[in-house]
Amino acid sequence: MKHHFIIRLTAWAIVMMSLAANAQTGEEPLRHWQARIAASTYNTLDWGLELGINYYPIKYAGVGVGLGLASNFGNGQRSWAVGNMLVRTDDVDNALWFSAGILLQSPALWRNHDGDLQLSVKADAGLSLPLPTNSKVGYIVIPNQPGTYAEPPKQYEQNHGGTGCFFYFKPALALDIDRCQVWVGYTWSNMDVYSSVRNVSIMGHSLNLPRKRAIHGLTVGFGYRF
Repeated sequence: MKHHFIIRLTAWAIVMMSLAANAQTGEEPLRHWQARIAASTYNTLDWGLELGINYYPIKYAGVGVGLGLASNFGNGQRSWAVGNMLVRTDDVDNALWFSAGILLQSPALWRNHDGDLQLSVKADAGLSLPLPTNSKVGYIVIPNQPGTYAEPPKQYEQNHGGTGCFFYFKPALALDIDRCQVWVGYTWSNMDVYSSVRNVSIMGHSLNLPRKRAIHGLTVGFGYRF
C-alpha cells in the first residue's frame, strides 16, 4: 500500500509541476510564504484544527508544515467496575500531530475579468507524526458504591506499540482572492487517532476505543500569502 501511495503521489507531482512550469508568468511578484488555518470534521473524532506555514519556491508547488489537533465534543473519560472498585480514566478522545508534505496547485481553471479571483484545484500530501507516539493515560480507582470519597492519587499506564508515522492526502477546490485563499476539500489519512493510547491496559481492561483506524473528513481552510 505504501509503494502504491508513493507511486501515485510522484505521478501527481510530475503532472502538476509540469502544468505549473508552463503557467508560471511574471505578471506580479511571487509571494513565497503562506500562513494557513483549516478546520475539519472527521469520521473518527468530531472536530479537528490545523495551523501551518507553507513555502512556495514557484507559484504552483511548495512544501508545508503544520500542527494539528482533533477531539470530540463530549467527555472522553472511560470507566468500568473491577470487583467493588470503579476505574475512571482521563479524557482519551483527542489527538495531536505534526505534519509535513508537498503542496501542488493547478493553474486557474476560472478567473474573473480583473484576474483578482481565481478558481483552481490544489492537493496536499505527506506524512503525519503523532505527538507523542506512545502516551500515558492517567486513571483513579475509587469504591464503586454511593458515598463521598477523597480522590486518590492518580496513577498512569504507558501505551506501547503506537505507530509513529502516517500518510495523508488532501485534495481541495480553492478560490484565490488577491493574497487570500479559501478552500473546501476532502481529507484522507491512514492515521489511527487513538494509536498513542490504543494498547493501554488498566487492571486487565483495555480502553474499549473505537475501531476506525483511518481518517475521512470534510475540511475548510483559509490562507494568506506574504
